[in-house]
Amino acid sequence: MAVNLSNAQVNSWRLVRHHLDKRTRKGQIEKVVSDLCGVQAQVLSYAALAIWARVEGITIQDVQDALWKHRSVVKTWCMRGTLHLISASDLPVYVAARKTTLVVKRDWLSPETGVQERERIVHAIREALDGQILTRERLADEVVKRLSMSASVRKHMLSGWGNLLQPAADQGYLCFGPSKGPKVTFVRPDQWIGKWDEPNGRDAWKMLLRRFFSTYGPANHHDIGHWWGLRPDKAKMLMEYIADELEEVAFEGQRRWLRREDLQRVVDTERARCVKLLPSWDCYPMFYHPRELFVSQNYRTRIFTKLQGNKPVLLIDGVAGGVWEQRRKRGLTEVRVRPFSHLSSAQKQLVRDEATGLGEFLGTNVDVSILS
Repeated sequence: MAVNLSNAQVNSWRLVRHHLDKRTRKGQIEKVVSDLCGVQAQVLSYAALAIWARVEGITIQDVQDALWKHRSVVKTWCMRGTLHLISASDLPVYVAARKTTLVVKRDWLSPETGVQERERIVHAIREALDGQILTRERLADEVVKRLSMSASVRKHMLSGWGNLLQPAADQGYLCFGPSKGPKVTFVRPDQWIGKWDEPNGRDAWKMLLRRFFSTYGPANHHDIGHWWGLRPDKAKMLMEYIADELEEVAFEGQRRWLRREDLQRVVDTERARCVKLLPSWDCYPMFYHPRELFVSQNYRTRIFTKLQGNKPVLLIDGVAGGVWEQRRKRGLTEVRVRPFSHLSSAQKQLVRDEATGLGEFLGTNVDVSILS
């Protein structure tokens, strides 16, 4: 008979695994990014805030240093074809997994760029980046010159959506380098991080699925599909790679799976409590399933959008306790918090403490309001 797990037990486990019960020490940015299975970074400032919510005493400069100075974290296209921060040591594993699930998007192709031409472009990108840090414009110019291609190919490469750059990232040939003023740059990942140990696809998926179930479990194949951007049938097939390591559980009456070695740890986890200000596109609310256990139907549309992202969340003890917003002006950050229900005086103080910490992270003073 499957073990029954309560919402309180699962929330406590997930909060611990997400480093939200208490912040980890300052030098653990790479570990946090790894444990979270990547941090969505379509908007880099949101990704930085997601890390701040989990790491003690950091500033935005620490996140920048992890990316561009220490190179312990890498920005690249990954799950769902979106930009993510990935632990540098994990990047070859993600690339190996991505290669098994590649889908050629229509906007990658044009009359001038069929499948074979796209492959030529991808390899030319790798060659152009050999020992180089190139802006998008310089990289496009180099590829067009090397392959004697038309101006329309250059236009595709300059697209903000990375139409012809993302396929190179999928192959492990490209990731982001430090910006030059307002312009992004690109580098060769193997040269940028200095080591490239890429496993085969099956082993890569085993490593990533173990981590996913330990961080987001109890989960099922639909959750895997949502995380990676896969059809349910494909996600179900991948889940079979570690089927012998999983244990079926009943989570508030629904069938889910946990890693067998985690089951007793979930049961034994002490009740975790927290008050956190999580940013838009934070992975905790984004991949919290079932949704109805995270936020009631009355407030769901105030958090989740049609694009399946999330608005900034006031997290209380692992579930949505409200929303918040910030505005920057003249060295001041205004934080406005709108709880869904009455907050105790202790909870209000924790909200103020979080807002103060946010100001320290951003390097500004803070004015916080808790609105009824």
